[in-house]
Amino acid sequence: MNTCDFLFGVREAWRDNTALVDVESGRRYTYRQLQDAVRALSHQLQGLGFRPRDVIATHLYNGAEAVVAHLAIQYTGGVSCLLDPLIPAHSLAYYVVDSGARGLLTHLPRSAAAGHLPAGLPILEAAEVAELSDREPPAAAVPPYPCDPEAVAAIFYTSGTTSQPKGVMLPPRSFTSHFRIFTRACYTYAPEDRLLCFVPFSHGYGSKSIFLPCLNAGAAMVIMRSFQPFKVAEVVAAEGITHLFGVPSHYQQLLRRDELMQPMRQLKAAFCAAALLKLETAREWQAQAGYHLDEGYGLIETCTGVAFRRGRLPSRLGDIGTYPADLVDIAIVDDDFRFLPPGERGEIVVRGPSVMLGYLNKPEETARALHDGWFRTGDLGYKTAQDEIILAGRIKDVVNVAGIKVAPVEIEAALNEHPAVSESAVLGVPDDMYGEVVVAFVAPRPEAGAGERELMRFLQTRLMSFQVPKSIVFVEDFPRNTMGKIDKNALRDQVVA
Repeated sequence: MNTCDFLFGVREAWRDNTALVDVESGRRYTYRQLQDAVRALSHQLQGLGFRPRDVIATHLYNGAEAVVAHLAIQYTGGVSCLLDPLIPAHSLAYYVVDSGARGLLTHLPRSAAAGHLPAGLPILEAAEVAELSDREPPAAAVPPYPCDPEAVAAIFYTSGTTSQPKGVMLPPRSFTSHFRIFTRACYTYAPEDRLLCFVPFSHGYGSKSIFLPCLNAGAAMVIMRSFQPFKVAEVVAAEGITHLFGVPSHYQQLLRRDELMQPMRQLKAAFCAAALLKLETAREWQAQAGYHLDEGYGLIETCTGVAFRRGRLPSRLGDIGTYPADLVDIAIVDDDFRFLPPGERGEIVVRGPSVMLGYLNKPEETARALHDGWFRTGDLGYKTAQDEIILAGRIKDVVNVAGIKVAPVEIEAALNEHPAVSESAVLGVPDDMYGEVVVAFVAPRPEAGAGERELMRFLQTRLMSFQVPKSIVFVEDFPRNTMGKIDKNALRDQVVA
């Protein structure tokens, strides 16, 4: 079952339900109209020479074109390679060549992209995608191309913060498995539900976690190009949104003003993922919205979410809930891949049908990531006696201070308890004497008067001596990636430069 089967398998009674709303363009599609648009674009792609198993890259902002393009490629039997629209023209060649893409659908002008890409590569601009989708679909109702559940159906690229971006190969069975996990452990929608998507559709969060369960339920996805707090509040009210999805920084911004929170109180649920949720944010959301801010954990290599916390406050920082053990396995292992008991920290590993096939063109990195069917997430954590997963950060983020391992999330949690701290980020930087030392970055609250000395004294009462940062750097705002996560590499460059 590829992504397109979720659309075309919708019940007949739901065909006239709203399926997609594009906030920027104002375009609205019922399920029947979305099916027609997908069939029309698929027919045009075939007319341009694209065939089943061809990789077609999409480089489109959130909107109807991105959704229809992804579905049409799936309908044709092609492999969707969903690229972040913020990738600049001069960087596109790496992704196109590495993925073996036979064509590119992009928001850039053809002239801006073509000079950086292999000669003769077919390029469609976003406006052309929209025009081809509006054409009359073929009269004959040809079903979606039958897919092999173990063949590559989609390629998503990792961020590439520590190496070249890696193409994650996902087969159709990953989509089906993720859908089952999500609907069991997180939300099951009704046809009248309306889900707001402002996280990137080019990432698994948008195109898998939000979109697949939405399609299966006959519900509607309302898609926005990006997160803008006042626009989000307006759309939530105007469109009758029932479910909101974001990252911690999105909810922190909404909580700053009561007029933004007023429409949020009408939601059925709000969901947070992609970065650790501060305890303060979770508590404040519950207090102001009147319901809990749910949280999930997963990576694109596991086709996004595998563990979820719903309907309660986190018991501690990193409490990401439980998982359906009959659908996915999650364990904690040490450096020698020995399974650890509850309470002991190690690497989080995941096994099950939602896990990727591997990294495209990277057999050595695939071999390091997959161990006897288990995916090594690179995340540090432990299990409680109740099988709850407690996330403690990235293993690569752990700071080695003279041989002592220091977890940044513990220092960040302590810093965030100070009333003058809005947000913090902690990392290790090279040091001649200790190998690495801890440096903290702090975004202070408006009109907060606390300086470095006060924060240091505050931390000394809550942390062990080797955990206390060597220095604290104050910033107005944090650099972030397209998912809203703090970009620690950019912060490290500020210190090391």
